[in-house]
Amino acid sequence: MNRGTPLKLKTIINLSRALGNTIPCDMDEQLKEQYLSESRGEWIEIGEMDIIHFIRAFNKRHDKSTKKVKNYVEELLKSMEIPYETR
Repeated sequence: MNRGTPLKLKTIINLSRALGNTIPCDMDEQLKEQYLSESRGEWIEIGEMDIIHFIRAFNKRHDKSTKKVKNYVEELLKSMEIPYETR
C-alpha cells in the first residue's frame, strides 16, 4: 500500500502561516518538543510527525491518561469508603 508523502505537523503550521492565519509565537518551540515513538523506538520532534501518526499517538496517550485518573479516583474513593459508580 502506497502511503504517499506524509503531511508533517510543521508543514501544516507553515501552510497555515502562509495563508495568513495567526500562529501563536511559541508554536515553533512546541513543534520541537520530543515524543517517544513506540513504533520507531526513538525520540522524534512533534513537528516531524505525520498528522495521522500524531492523532493516533495523541488519542492513545489521552486514553492512558484518562484511565490513570479514573483508577486513581476509584482507589481514593475506595480508601475513603465512598462508593464509586461508573455511568
